[in-house]
Amino acid sequence: MLHTLWKRKLTIVVSVIVAVAAALAYAKLATPSYQSSALVQVSSPSQSSGSTTSSFTLPDPVQELSSTPVQLAAAKALHDPSPQALAGQVTGTVDPTTGAMTVTGTGPTAEQAQAVAKAFSEAYVAKVQALAQLQVDKYTVALSQVNGKIATLQSQESPGSTNTLVTAQISALTQTASTLEAAQSAIQIGMPYAVIQVAATPGSSTGLTTPKLIALGIVAGLLVGCGIAFVREQFDDRIRVNPDLGSTVDGTVLGELPEDTDVKKGLVSLSLVQAPQSALAEAVRDLRTSLRVLLVGEQSPIVTVTSPEPGDGKTFVTANLAVSWALTGSRVIVVSADFRRPRLEEAFGLDSMGVPGLSDLIKANWKLAEPEGGRPEPAADDAGGTAARSGRAHSDAAGGRVAFEDASFGSHLMETGIDGLQLLPVGTLLDNPSELFDSPGMQPVLDHLRLLADIVLLDTPPVLVAPDTAILGGLTHGAIVVAAEGRTDKGDLERTANRLEATGCPVLGLVLNHVRHATAGNYQAYAYRR
Repeated sequence: MLHTLWKRKLTIVVSVIVAVAAALAYAKLATPSYQSSALVQVSSPSQSSGSTTSSFTLPDPVQELSSTPVQLAAAKALHDPSPQALAGQVTGTVDPTTGAMTVTGTGPTAEQAQAVAKAFSEAYVAKVQALAQLQVDKYTVALSQVNGKIATLQSQESPGSTNTLVTAQISALTQTASTLEAAQSAIQIGMPYAVIQVAATPGSSTGLTTPKLIALGIVAGLLVGCGIAFVREQFDDRIRVNPDLGSTVDGTVLGELPEDTDVKKGLVSLSLVQAPQSALAEAVRDLRTSLRVLLVGEQSPIVTVTSPEPGDGKTFVTANLAVSWALTGSRVIVVSADFRRPRLEEAFGLDSMGVPGLSDLIKANWKLAEPEGGRPEPAADDAGGTAARSGRAHSDAAGGRVAFEDASFGSHLMETGIDGLQLLPVGTLLDNPSELFDSPGMQPVLDHLRLLADIVLLDTPPVLVAPDTAILGGLTHGAIVVAAEGRTDKGDLERTANRLEATGCPVLGLVLNHVRHATAGNYQAYAYRR
């Protein structure tokens, strides 16, 4: 897990930056919110103490707070023409123990929040007091009626006489009057229902402050970034490390070439010459040693250097491996066999424009190498082809193949400025290089290259882009496949190896290029420390 997180650290960092930026944008664009609260006593003292029982029942405080009369009264006090909009700016909560209701007002400013809480708390108290006064007035009317009946009965009763029925009625009415007076008194004792804590001006806005938002952004960015990192790792099929390379293709891992800043910038093309003490140069030497051991016993081997896709660094590996081999005193010929995008000449700083090369040698000897009744000789293209055919050649006893004289063949080789290393340029570019490689004129060229060098390296097109390498590889001792760490797909590497094997070209080994954790740097730091 730690390895995955470190490998995907850029993804995590970007996620954190995006999350923090979003938090800052929210903090800047969001409207601030302030809250102010007022405390209202919604139950009368007499009801709370239980000394007197009243038939008057208060309405549900929270529902009454949001009732239309209260909203209209609050809107009038706030000079706001939209009571419905104000309803969303106030909330009420009742304490079940004390019966007090907290009225909380919300607003974009501290003053507005205080005004909302004050207006609604006062409007609510006024509404409840009006309801209580209405009930008191009802009791007053009822008492007046009962007392009137008592007076009427008392006036009908004769002085000195006793009327049992009238006396009983007066007694009952007197009891009713006492009950009404007690209920009325209970309501009046509980009035007024007052605001016992006035709304204060809030000192700061509610919600998350900017520092808290930044902290949340960092945490959220880390979580999202780690999640993305693990998901990308799960679905990423690109080659990353040496075990990936070996488990994908059955072949020897010949070397790991570390990523070099100067090479990436285009400042260095031949590390063995321009930066001989660099970690990359040391890694190329290791690659040469591994390949030399692999080819031990082979007489003047011909090795194809290729890759699955363009951009993996096959031309760079070919050029530097050739230089490394030549520096040991061997005779090396490196062949530019990528007719579609020749880059090998550029790596050595050579201009091959209009210079005859590989294609001209193959065409010049197509008919000479073809057995009687075979394919016709292609038409001459240019002076390069004519120059190639002007060299003397003679048939050997093998049945049609030819061997060139050194002077004729050598005229097509270019000196690289490095002792023992020559370059055979691509020559005249063609539209049908695959047919040229598959022609009878290809094998005589390879045979004569073996006579002139201790090892021949061919820079060929990517296998999955063109069939040239698969055709040409079958005529060589095998192929080195170059893969780029973090770029080459495992499936592409596997298809490359299968295609080469299917055409009779064995995969000699694998080279992992652009490695970010190569161990060659440790050796370099130890070996060349001053």
